[in-house]
Amino acid sequence: MNFSQTLSKYNKKRIFDGNVKSNKKPLKKEYDYFIIIPSYAEKLYINNTLLTINYQDKSLLKQSLIVIVINNSTDDDQSIIKNNQDTYKIIYKDKFNFEFIIIDCFSKNYVLDPKIAGVGTARKIGMDYCIGYAKQSSLFCCVDADTLLSKDYLSIVSKEYQEYHYNAAVVGFKHQRSEDKKIQKAIIKYESLLKSIAKNIKATGSPYGFVSMGSTMVCTMEAYILIGGMPQKKATEDFYFLQQLAKYDSIHVIDKILVHPSPRPEQRVYLGTGFRMKNIKNDILFSDLYIKKEAYDALKIFYQIIEKKWDFNSVEIMSSIIKNNIKLKGYLENNNFVKALRQIQKNSINKKQLLDQFHRWFDNLKIYKFLKLYGD
Repeated sequence: MNFSQTLSKYNKKRIFDGNVKSNKKPLKKEYDYFIIIPSYAEKLYINNTLLTINYQDKSLLKQSLIVIVINNSTDDDQSIIKNNQDTYKIIYKDKFNFEFIIIDCFSKNYVLDPKIAGVGTARKIGMDYCIGYAKQSSLFCCVDADTLLSKDYLSIVSKEYQEYHYNAAVVGFKHQRSEDKKIQKAIIKYESLLKSIAKNIKATGSPYGFVSMGSTMVCTMEAYILIGGMPQKKATEDFYFLQQLAKYDSIHVIDKILVHPSPRPEQRVYLGTGFRMKNIKNDILFSDLYIKKEAYDALKIFYQIIEKKWDFNSVEIMSSIIKNNIKLKGYLENNNFVKALRQIQKNSINKKQLLDQFHRWFDNLKIYKFLKLYGD
Protein backbone atom coordinates (compact mmCIF):
# COMPACT_ATOMS: atom_id res chain seq x y z
CA MET A 1 0.00 0.00 0.00
CA ASN A 2 1.50 3.36 -1.03
CA PHE A 3 1.32 6.48 1.13
CA SER A 4 -1.65 8.07 -0.65
CA GLN A 5 -3.68 4.92 -0.03
CA THR A 6 -2.57 4.82 3.62
CA LEU A 7 -3.49 8.50 4.00
CA SER A 8 -6.88 7.94 2.43
CA LYS A 9 -7.51 5.02 4.77
CA TYR A 10 -6.46 7.09 7.80
CA ASN A 11 -8.61 10.05 6.75
CA LYS A 12 -11.71 7.87 6.96
CA LYS A 13 -11.16 7.33 10.68
CA ARG A 14 -9.42 10.53 11.81
CA ILE A 15 -10.98 12.09 14.84
CA PHE A 16 -11.40 15.65 13.51
CA ASP A 17 -14.90 15.68 12.04
CA GLY A 18 -18.23 17.35 12.67
CA ASN A 19 -17.98 16.76 16.42
CA VAL A 20 -15.44 19.56 16.87
CA LYS A 21 -15.07 22.94 15.20
CA SER A 22 -12.36 25.52 14.55
CA ASN A 23 -12.81 29.26 14.99
CA LYS A 24 -11.81 29.88 11.37
CA LYS A 25 -10.19 28.28 8.33
CA PRO A 26 -6.43 28.46 7.71
CA LEU A 27 -5.31 31.09 5.21
CA LYS A 28 -3.07 28.73 3.24
CA LYS A 29 -3.53 25.35 1.64
CA GLU A 30 -0.27 23.96 3.04
CA TYR A 31 2.19 24.65 5.85
CA ASP A 32 5.66 23.33 6.61
CA TYR A 33 5.36 23.51 10.40
CA PHE A 34 2.54 22.95 12.87
CA ILE A 35 2.66 23.56 16.61
CA ILE A 36 -0.14 21.65 18.32
CA ILE A 37 -1.15 22.78 21.83
CA PRO A 38 -3.76 20.97 23.95
CA SER A 39 -5.23 23.37 26.51
CA TYR A 40 -7.21 22.33 29.58
CA ALA A 41 -7.92 25.10 32.11
CA GLU A 42 -4.77 27.01 31.13
CA LYS A 43 -5.90 30.63 31.12
CA LEU A 44 -3.12 31.65 33.52
CA TYR A 45 -0.37 30.04 31.48
CA ILE A 46 -1.13 29.75 27.77
CA ASN A 47 -0.46 33.40 26.93
CA ASN A 48 3.15 33.02 28.08
CA THR A 49 3.50 29.95 25.87
CA LEU A 50 2.13 31.82 22.86
CA LEU A 51 4.41 34.79 23.52
CA THR A 52 7.45 32.48 23.27
CA ILE A 53 6.15 31.35 19.88
CA ASN A 54 5.98 35.02 18.93
CA TYR A 55 9.77 35.24 19.22
CA GLN A 56 10.47 32.46 16.72
CA ASP A 57 12.15 33.09 13.36
CA LYS A 58 9.72 35.25 11.36
CA SER A 59 10.34 33.49 8.06
CA LEU A 60 9.57 30.12 9.66
CA LEU A 61 6.47 31.48 11.40
CA LYS A 62 5.13 32.49 7.98
CA GLN A 63 5.26 28.80 7.07
CA SER A 64 3.67 27.72 10.35
CA LEU A 65 0.19 27.15 11.72
CA ILE A 66 -0.42 27.07 15.48
CA VAL A 67 -3.32 24.82 16.47
CA ILE A 68 -4.76 25.20 19.98
CA VAL A 69 -7.22 22.55 21.18
CA ILE A 70 -9.22 23.89 24.13
CA ASN A 71 -10.89 20.88 25.70
CA ASN A 72 -12.87 19.51 28.59
CA SER A 73 -15.37 16.70 29.10
CA THR A 74 -19.01 16.66 30.16
CA ASP A 75 -17.82 15.39 33.55
CA ASP A 76 -15.68 18.44 34.33
CA ASP A 77 -16.91 20.89 36.91
CA GLN A 78 -17.99 24.44 36.15
CA SER A 79 -14.63 25.97 37.14
CA ILE A 80 -12.86 24.05 34.34
CA ILE A 81 -15.50 25.03 31.80
CA LYS A 82 -15.33 28.69 32.86
CA ASN A 83 -11.52 28.61 32.70
CA ASN A 84 -11.66 27.27 29.14
CA GLN A 85 -14.18 29.92 28.12
CA ASP A 86 -11.85 32.58 29.50
CA THR A 87 -8.87 30.95 27.76
CA TYR A 88 -10.67 31.21 24.43
CA LYS A 89 -11.40 34.91 24.98
CA ILE A 90 -7.83 35.65 26.06
CA ILE A 91 -6.32 34.03 22.99
CA TYR A 92 -8.89 35.34 20.55
CA LYS A 93 -8.44 38.99 21.47
CA ASP A 94 -4.63 38.96 21.38
CA LYS A 95 -2.58 39.71 18.29
CA PHE A 96 0.40 37.52 17.53
CA ASN A 97 3.08 37.32 14.83
CA PHE A 98 1.75 33.96 13.71
CA GLU A 99 -1.40 32.41 12.32
CA PHE A 100 -3.37 30.33 14.79
CA ILE A 101 -6.49 28.21 14.85
CA ILE A 102 -8.55 27.45 17.96
CA ILE A 103 -10.36 24.12 17.99
CA ASP A 104 -13.42 24.14 20.23
CA CYS A 105 -13.73 20.98 22.31
CA PHE A 106 -15.18 22.71 25.34
CA SER A 107 -18.47 24.43 24.48
CA LYS A 108 -21.86 22.77 24.91
CA ASN A 109 -22.15 21.23 21.45
CA TYR A 110 -18.51 20.19 21.11
CA VAL A 111 -17.47 19.06 24.60
CA LEU A 112 -15.65 15.69 24.73
CA ASP A 113 -17.11 12.42 25.92
CA PRO A 114 -15.49 11.57 29.29
CA LYS A 115 -14.72 8.08 27.99
CA ILE A 116 -12.18 9.51 25.54
CA ALA A 117 -11.40 12.96 27.01
CA GLY A 118 -7.78 13.62 27.93
CA VAL A 119 -4.51 14.98 26.63
CA GLY A 120 -4.07 12.10 24.15
CA THR A 121 -7.40 12.81 22.49
CA ALA A 122 -6.74 16.57 22.49
CA ARG A 123 -3.35 16.08 20.81
CA LYS A 124 -4.90 13.68 18.33
CA ILE A 125 -7.70 16.10 17.41
CA GLY A 126 -5.15 18.85 16.76
CA MET A 127 -2.77 16.66 14.78
CA ASP A 128 -5.56 15.07 12.76
CA TYR A 129 -6.79 18.56 11.90
CA CYS A 130 -3.32 19.48 10.60
CA ILE A 131 -3.27 16.58 8.13
CA GLY A 132 -5.57 18.46 5.77
CA TYR A 133 -3.05 21.31 5.47
CA ALA A 134 0.21 19.34 5.55
CA LYS A 135 2.70 17.87 3.13
CA GLN A 136 4.28 14.49 3.83
CA SER A 137 7.39 16.30 5.05
CA SER A 138 5.56 18.86 7.21
CA LEU A 139 6.61 18.76 10.86
CA PHE A 140 4.10 18.28 13.67
CA CYS A 141 5.50 19.82 16.87
CA CYS A 142 3.83 18.99 20.18
CA VAL A 143 3.87 21.63 22.91
CA ASP A 144 1.93 21.95 26.17
CA ALA A 145 -0.06 25.06 27.10
CA ASP A 146 2.24 25.86 30.03
CA THR A 147 5.52 25.20 28.21
CA LEU A 148 7.96 27.97 27.27
CA LEU A 149 9.96 27.68 24.03
CA SER A 150 13.47 28.83 23.32
CA LYS A 151 13.54 31.57 20.67
CA ASP A 152 15.59 29.14 18.55
CA TYR A 153 13.02 26.33 18.79
CA LEU A 154 11.71 26.41 15.21
CA SER A 155 15.09 27.34 13.73
CA ILE A 156 16.90 24.37 15.28
CA VAL A 157 14.05 21.88 14.74
CA SER A 158 14.01 22.95 11.07
CA LYS A 159 17.80 23.00 10.67
CA GLU A 160 18.21 19.50 12.13
CA TYR A 161 15.43 18.19 9.90
CA GLN A 162 17.15 19.60 6.82
CA GLU A 163 20.43 18.01 7.92
CA TYR A 164 19.29 14.62 9.23
CA HIS A 165 15.93 14.08 7.48
CA TYR A 166 14.48 12.53 10.62
CA ASN A 167 10.97 11.13 10.76
CA ALA A 168 10.67 11.75 14.48
CA ALA A 169 12.63 13.64 17.11
CA VAL A 170 12.66 14.74 20.72
CA VAL A 171 14.17 18.06 21.74
CA GLY A 172 16.20 18.93 24.81
CA PHE A 173 14.27 20.20 27.83
CA LYS A 174 14.79 21.87 31.17
CA HIS A 175 11.91 22.58 33.54
CA GLN A 176 11.01 26.11 34.51
CA ARG A 177 12.15 27.19 37.94
CA SER A 178 9.66 26.89 40.80
CA GLU A 179 9.42 29.43 43.61
CA ASP A 180 8.59 26.59 45.96
CA LYS A 181 11.96 25.34 47.26
CA LYS A 182 10.70 21.81 47.84
CA ILE A 183 9.25 21.60 44.33
CA GLN A 184 12.40 23.09 42.81
CA LYS A 185 14.61 20.56 44.57
CA ALA A 186 12.30 17.75 43.43
CA ILE A 187 12.09 18.89 39.81
CA ILE A 188 15.89 18.96 39.53
CA LYS A 189 16.05 15.41 40.88
CA TYR A 190 13.18 14.21 38.70
CA GLU A 191 14.66 15.71 35.55
CA SER A 192 18.07 14.23 36.36
CA LEU A 193 16.55 10.77 36.85
CA LEU A 194 14.63 10.90 33.57
CA LYS A 195 17.71 11.92 31.60
CA SER A 196 19.88 9.37 33.40
CA ILE A 197 17.49 6.52 32.57
CA ALA A 198 17.40 7.55 28.90
CA LYS A 199 21.21 7.83 28.76
CA ASN A 200 21.70 4.44 30.40
CA ILE A 201 19.17 2.74 28.13
CA LYS A 202 20.87 4.22 25.08
CA ALA A 203 24.25 2.96 26.35
CA THR A 204 22.93 -0.61 26.35
CA GLY A 205 22.45 -0.42 22.58
CA SER A 206 18.69 0.05 22.68
CA PRO A 207 16.95 2.37 20.18
CA TYR A 208 14.68 3.59 23.01
CA GLY A 209 17.25 5.78 24.75
CA PHE A 210 15.23 8.99 24.93
CA VAL A 211 12.93 10.72 27.41
CA SER A 212 9.23 10.41 26.57
CA MET A 213 7.74 13.84 27.23
CA GLY A 214 4.81 15.26 25.29
CA SER A 215 6.11 18.82 24.99
CA THR A 216 9.35 17.62 23.33
CA MET A 217 7.88 15.52 20.49
CA VAL A 218 8.28 16.26 16.77
CA CYS A 219 7.39 14.06 13.79
CA THR A 220 6.64 14.33 10.10
CA MET A 221 3.08 14.12 8.87
CA GLU A 222 4.07 10.98 6.97
CA ALA A 223 5.36 9.23 10.09
CA TYR A 224 2.25 10.29 12.00
CA ILE A 225 0.00 8.63 9.43
CA LEU A 226 2.10 5.49 9.01
CA ILE A 227 2.05 4.66 12.74
CA GLY A 228 -1.69 5.22 12.99
CA GLY A 229 -1.71 8.63 14.69
CA MET A 230 -1.73 9.67 18.34
CA PRO A 231 -3.15 7.16 20.85
CA GLN A 232 -6.27 8.35 22.67
CA LYS A 233 -4.97 7.97 26.21
CA LYS A 234 -5.67 10.09 29.26
CA ALA A 235 -2.01 9.70 30.28
CA THR A 236 1.24 8.19 28.88
CA GLU A 237 0.14 9.04 25.34
CA ASP A 238 3.62 10.48 24.75
CA PHE A 239 5.30 7.22 25.84
CA TYR A 240 3.24 5.05 23.49
CA PHE A 241 3.35 7.54 20.63
CA LEU A 242 7.15 7.77 20.72
CA GLN A 243 7.41 4.01 21.10
CA GLN A 244 5.44 3.55 17.88
CA LEU A 245 7.55 6.17 16.12
CA ALA A 246 10.72 4.40 17.28
CA LYS A 247 9.43 1.15 15.80
CA TYR A 248 8.91 2.94 12.49
CA ASP A 249 12.29 4.73 12.46
CA SER A 250 14.95 5.80 14.94
CA ILE A 251 14.14 8.78 17.14
CA HIS A 252 16.48 11.67 16.46
CA VAL A 253 17.59 13.42 19.65
CA ILE A 254 18.10 17.19 19.47
CA ASP A 255 20.32 17.80 22.50
CA LYS A 256 19.97 21.58 22.65
CA ILE A 257 17.48 22.71 25.31
CA LEU A 258 14.53 24.13 23.39
CA VAL A 259 11.54 23.62 25.68
CA HIS A 260 10.89 24.49 29.31
CA PRO A 261 8.00 22.46 30.76
CA SER A 262 6.13 23.66 33.81
CA PRO A 263 7.06 22.29 37.26
CA ARG A 264 3.63 23.05 38.74
CA PRO A 265 2.07 20.33 40.91
CA GLU A 266 -1.25 18.98 39.70
CA GLN A 267 -3.04 15.63 39.67
CA ARG A 268 -4.97 15.62 36.39
CA VAL A 269 -3.52 12.26 35.39
CA TYR A 270 -1.78 9.41 37.22
CA LEU A 271 1.66 10.01 35.68
CA GLY A 272 3.82 12.87 34.43
CA THR A 273 5.58 15.90 35.87
CA GLY A 274 2.52 17.47 37.51
CA PHE A 275 1.56 14.19 39.18
CA ARG A 276 5.10 13.67 40.46
CA MET A 277 5.31 17.18 41.88
CA LYS A 278 1.92 16.79 43.51
CA ASN A 279 3.16 13.62 45.17
CA ILE A 280 6.33 15.38 46.32
CA LYS A 281 4.06 17.75 48.21
CA ASN A 282 2.66 14.62 49.84
CA ASP A 283 6.18 13.31 50.51
CA ILE A 284 6.01 10.42 48.02
CA LEU A 285 9.43 9.94 46.39
CA PHE A 286 10.60 8.70 42.98
CA SER A 287 11.24 5.12 44.08
CA ASP A 288 10.26 3.65 40.71
CA LEU A 289 12.85 5.79 38.90
CA TYR A 290 15.87 4.45 40.76
CA ILE A 291 17.40 1.63 38.68
CA LYS A 292 20.44 -0.39 39.70
CA LYS A 293 23.47 -0.55 37.42
CA GLU A 294 23.17 -4.33 37.19
CA ALA A 295 19.82 -3.90 35.40
CA TYR A 296 21.43 -1.91 32.59
CA ASP A 297 24.36 -4.35 32.52
CA ALA A 298 21.96 -7.27 32.09
CA LEU A 299 20.14 -5.45 29.31
CA LYS A 300 23.40 -4.69 27.50
CA ILE A 301 24.54 -8.31 27.69
CA PHE A 302 21.15 -9.43 26.38
CA TYR A 303 21.48 -7.18 23.34
CA GLN A 304 25.05 -8.38 22.75
CA ILE A 305 23.91 -12.01 22.81
CA ILE A 306 21.14 -11.32 20.29
CA GLU A 307 23.50 -9.41 18.00
CA LYS A 308 26.25 -12.02 18.19
CA LYS A 309 24.04 -15.11 17.98
CA TRP A 310 21.22 -13.76 15.85
CA ASP A 311 21.23 -16.84 13.60
CA PHE A 312 21.63 -19.40 16.42
CA ASN A 313 18.63 -21.45 17.47
CA SER A 314 16.51 -20.26 20.40
CA VAL A 315 17.77 -23.01 22.76
CA GLU A 316 21.39 -21.88 22.36
CA ILE A 317 20.42 -18.22 22.80
CA MET A 318 18.47 -18.96 25.99
CA SER A 319 21.40 -21.02 27.26
CA SER A 320 23.69 -17.99 26.85
CA ILE A 321 21.16 -15.80 28.67
CA ILE A 322 20.86 -18.25 31.58
CA LYS A 323 24.63 -18.18 32.07
CA ASN A 324 24.57 -14.43 32.43
CA ASN A 325 21.35 -13.56 34.25
CA ILE A 326 18.71 -15.80 35.80
CA LYS A 327 16.38 -12.84 36.44
CA LEU A 328 16.38 -11.96 32.73
CA LYS A 329 15.66 -15.62 31.93
CA GLY A 330 12.54 -15.57 34.07
CA TYR A 331 11.37 -12.28 32.59
CA LEU A 332 11.81 -13.53 29.02
CA GLU A 333 10.01 -16.78 29.78
CA ASN A 334 7.05 -14.81 31.15
CA ASN A 335 7.00 -12.84 27.87
CA ASN A 336 7.15 -15.92 25.59
CA PHE A 337 10.55 -14.88 24.24
CA VAL A 338 11.40 -18.21 22.58
CA LYS A 339 8.17 -18.25 20.59
CA ALA A 340 8.65 -14.60 19.59
CA LEU A 341 12.30 -15.18 18.61
CA ARG A 342 11.44 -18.14 16.41
CA GLN A 343 8.85 -16.05 14.58
CA ILE A 344 11.31 -13.16 14.20
CA GLN A 345 13.98 -15.50 12.81
CA LYS A 346 11.46 -17.04 10.44
CA ASN A 347 10.58 -13.60 9.05
CA SER A 348 14.16 -12.28 8.78
CA ILE A 349 16.54 -12.77 5.88
CA ASN A 350 19.56 -11.01 7.41
CA LYS A 351 20.97 -9.70 10.67
CA LYS A 352 19.71 -6.13 10.27
CA GLN A 353 16.17 -7.26 9.62
CA LEU A 354 16.24 -9.57 12.62
CA LEU A 355 17.58 -6.87 14.95
CA ASP A 356 14.96 -4.39 13.72
CA GLN A 357 12.18 -6.88 14.39
CA PHE A 358 13.68 -7.86 17.75
CA HIS A 359 13.69 -4.25 18.94
CA ARG A 360 10.11 -3.84 17.80
CA TRP A 361 9.22 -6.81 20.00
CA PHE A 362 11.45 -5.92 22.96
CA ASP A 363 10.07 -2.41 23.01
CA ASN A 364 10.20 0.47 25.47
CA LEU A 365 7.40 -0.92 27.61
CA LYS A 366 9.15 -4.29 27.97
CA ILE A 367 12.41 -2.49 28.79
CA TYR A 368 10.85 -0.44 31.59
CA LYS A 369 9.07 -3.46 33.05
CA PHE A 370 12.35 -5.35 33.05
CA LEU A 371 14.28 -2.48 34.64
CA LYS A 372 11.66 -2.17 37.37
CA LEU A 373 12.60 -5.69 38.50
CA TYR A 374 15.80 -4.03 39.69
CA GLY A 375 14.09 -1.11 41.39
CA ASP A 376 15.95 0.17 44.44
